[in-house]
Amino acid sequence: MATTSSSKTVPDVEKKSFLDITTLIRSIQRAEGNTDCFQKEIVDCDQLDCKWRSFCLEGHSVLKKDEA
Repeated sequence: MATTSSSKTVPDVEKKSFLDITTLIRSIQRAEGNTDCFQKEIVDCDQLDCKWRSFCLEGHSVLKKDEA
């Protein structure tokens, strides 16, 4: 059953190959000295200069109101 032990490592390798974008962006926000609030469902966001704001609030009415 050597294939069983090798097949156990394949899912671990596959999991590690995917990037958690939310964690990455929050890490960048902290490094920039900002609140790490990306996609935390904060619809009354006042971070107008945030580079991630439009992506974060995509589909929320707050973004549509600001664009008007």
